[in-house]
Amino acid sequence: MKGKRLSALLLISAMTASTVLAGCGGGSGSGSTDTSGSSGSSAASESGETSDGYSTDIDMDEEPYTVAIQVVTLPGTEYAGEEDREAAINAITEPAINCKVDIQEIWISEIANTTSLAVAGNEKIDIVHVGTVNNRSSLVGSDILLDLNEGNLLQNRGPKLMELFADTMEAGNVDGRQLAVPAQVYSANQIGIVYNKTWADAHGIEVPEQMTFDELSDLLYQVHDADPDMMAYFAGTGTLNGLQFMVGYEGFGSEASYGAVLDSSTDTTVVNLYDSQLFRDYCVRMYEWARDGIMPGDPTDTNSSQDYFNAQSLFFLSGTMGPKQMANYSATAQNTGFEIGFSMLGDPQITNGYITEYMWGIAVNSERPDKAMDFLNFLYSNGDVANILMYGLEGDNYEFVDGSDDIVKINGSYEPGFYYGGNEAEMYIKYPAGEDYIDQLQTLEDEATLSPLAGYMFDDTNFQTESSVIYSTIQEYLPRLQNGMCDSEEATLDLIDEFVGRLETAGINDVIAANQEQLDAYLAGQE
Repeated sequence: MKGKRLSALLLISAMTASTVLAGCGGGSGSGSTDTSGSSGSSAASESGETSDGYSTDIDMDEEPYTVAIQVVTLPGTEYAGEEDREAAINAITEPAINCKVDIQEIWISEIANTTSLAVAGNEKIDIVHVGTVNNRSSLVGSDILLDLNEGNLLQNRGPKLMELFADTMEAGNVDGRQLAVPAQVYSANQIGIVYNKTWADAHGIEVPEQMTFDELSDLLYQVHDADPDMMAYFAGTGTLNGLQFMVGYEGFGSEASYGAVLDSSTDTTVVNLYDSQLFRDYCVRMYEWARDGIMPGDPTDTNSSQDYFNAQSLFFLSGTMGPKQMANYSATAQNTGFEIGFSMLGDPQITNGYITEYMWGIAVNSERPDKAMDFLNFLYSNGDVANILMYGLEGDNYEFVDGSDDIVKINGSYEPGFYYGGNEAEMYIKYPAGEDYIDQLQTLEDEATLSPLAGYMFDDTNFQTESSVIYSTIQEYLPRLQNGMCDSEEATLDLIDEFVGRLETAGINDVIAANQEQLDAYLAGQE
């Protein structure tokens, strides 16, 4: 069984803290935790059963600490029942690890700004969502993330994390500082699209299971010809680079602001993505799509592509399309009343980008990093807590499929679209995925090609000023280029040249050179 019903929670919550840590490979004994600050420099337990730094034992006699954890959602969503979810989690975590939880639901459009302001203003923040638009490599030099190696915090209080992520933990490490830990136990993925199969079938359009970017473009013209009122593609505000989900590359920094490796299987040279032929061809295609009515080309439209897709006004979405994403899209589509299909644009890979797309960090101003780590470790040890954060509560947010104690059917009242946490092998399965879901994840993992860059992280500490200017420049030009707003192909290419010139003035070549030097040193160390 991958999960037990909440009626069993009292039994589970009766575990002692020492049992939790020992069962995950941690020490046991009768020491207490020194809480003398967030630096992780607490003294070792006098029991002699811990290494230097934080004690491996949890103080069960002190007042329970409330750990704040970020749960990232779609813009515009407000989910009822947050206090009920917190109470259900607290019923498990208080007797087990002597802490409570404060769920901080944050829109993905606000996560980066919210996190930086919370740290700068010393507001309540503990467990930080790292990844997606709050990119890990862009946080390295910004003094937001705590080094989890300080005081052996990760080693002494995160044994389950050390076990589960032994092969991918390096992706969160830079120069010996462990700034983040992976969030996904299964990190293999592939790029592709999810499309409205009900609409495609009704209009006699066949979509292959695998296709190229050029074949995707041909498909979108078929869609537009069949019904001009169906939006074939939507670039939205254009601030997020859609190219990464159509033609894979491995970027560094937010929107490849520190450069990109276009194909790590053949060449590990870091280049300016925006000065590449790949990007120029992509922008010309965006111009053509806008000119021909494939997409509206309006960066002032702040509606999400997911909303348009769920309303059956948009034909497809692009992104990573592994079993996890397929299950999520399928469940949402069933609630909105149409069938979906999938088509892959790339082969399975384990890349730096896939590993770091979802990670966890602890804020440098966390009052109790030890308790934050206790909760993270428990999240990956206890399927019930993981299920509540992912799916909500039985009866309120989901029901079990008839005849199953593992497969749940969500009702749409709670869907944190950008949250990943817990060990899927110990959690419920979201319908319509079946009992073979974990086998599918493992198969993808086994078939995936491992990128040589998978464990690399660029240290941007010396480039904070350049980073800000480069990123703001990208955000100035991307919306126009991705919405095809120029008057001609020539004008599009001219705007790209202007864009590249501005990036070079901002210092992107110096950043890329430093990135290349660090990457070469990393790769040499792997030989």
